Amino acid sequence: MLNLSSILQILSHKRPVFHSEADFQFALAWEIKQALPDCHIRLEFPPPSDPSKSVDLLVRCGEFVYPIELKYKSKLLSTTSKAESFNLKDHSAQDLGCYDFLKDLLRIESLARSLDNFKAGFTIWLTNDPFYWQTPRNPSAGYAEFSVHDNAVKSGVMEWAEHLGAGTIKGREEALILDGEYQIKWKTYSNLNVPNGLFKYALLTIQ
Repeated sequence: MLNLSSILQILSHKRPVFHSEADFQFALAWEIKQALPDCHIRLEFPPPSDPSKSVDLLVRCGEFVYPIELKYKSKLLSTTSKAESFNLKDHSAQDLGCYDFLKDLLRIESLARSLDNFKAGFTIWLTNDPFYWQTPRNPSAGYAEFSVHDNAVKSGVMEWAEHLGAGTIKGREEALILDGEYQIKWKTYSNLNVPNGLFKYALLTIQ
């Protein structure tokens, strides 16, 4: 089994912060290759069942394949780490971010059914925005069913609240329907000891 928890722990010491999701994607691929030199890794892999929608990373170890979807959502941060400057944007629109996180789960479940020699799949969500790991203050918030707060359990049908306007969720109107059940656990990835410098990640396994 691909041990991503261990790989992320090693990576966090080398790269406590990333410029972008693409930066995170490349760094993680490199670290996986360092840990498992005999494995083959592809970025933006187009699965034969649906080549129009690529998966962020595909790791092939022996006869088995492991698809990985990543999300890197940032809150405003300007800092220096290991003599390198970082200026992260505020992505905001966190309710849509929650939806996108969970859509990754749906994507990996789909790949589990369609990819030959699928062994396990993963989603990794990395952020310095506490919105994602904190419980919603309003339990009837429009995005409540998509909340990815710590210890949240996601399964079955998830939909937006009826009171939300169409413009608010444009392009993400569809309900998400999961096959499995997943408990979300947020863990500390790194702490730069500056405002907005705490990064946490949630790693979910799909089998």
